[in-house]
Amino acid sequence: MAEQLTVYMGPSEQATLRAALHLVAPRRLLESGAGGSTRFFLSAVPELERLVSIEHDGEWAAKVRADIRDPRLDLHHVPADIPPTAAEQRDRKKRQAWDARAEHDPAILRSYVERPRSLGIEFDVILVDGRARRYCLAEGYSLLRAGGLMILHDAQRVDYHDAIPGGARVAFIEPWEQGQVCLIVKPG
Repeated sequence: MAEQLTVYMGPSEQATLRAALHLVAPRRLLESGAGGSTRFFLSAVPELERLVSIEHDGEWAAKVRADIRDPRLDLHHVPADIPPTAAEQRDRKKRQAWDARAEHDPAILRSYVERPRSLGIEFDVILVDGRARRYCLAEGYSLLRAGGLMILHDAQRVDYHDAIPGGARVAFIEPWEQGQVCLIVKPG
């Protein structure tokens, strides 16, 4: 059975995001990591004019592109600058170790992290839910409009906490079911 574009958030997390998105009414949204959230945003935000999605996995990007035909989706496949080895691809623990290294070595996914800047867009909402989240937080925050909303998924992972931009208004949503959501508002 083919892998589905599943939203890995429980009903309460999705409801929180729907409410936040309703308040912001974003026209331009950036997400790192395509998939179920891509479909969620396109259905939940009627005001959305453009959803820029950055994905490092070529096969997954092709699946998302085939499954979602919405013209508002601007999907970019940006492979890793230092991809996992064949052994890391085959072995789950080795792949998890590569994923962990990508959170602390900026060279591994530099192009993936920096691609949104090359588009020259200021975003209303940014979801950080892919690889290299620590770096995507900093880069994305610089592309977020004043008063804009950044969403960090899986915020229960304390490894991300010191990467949350200083000076922002931050709310860790509780309770959570499948991955804690952190809402980050850029002052403006």
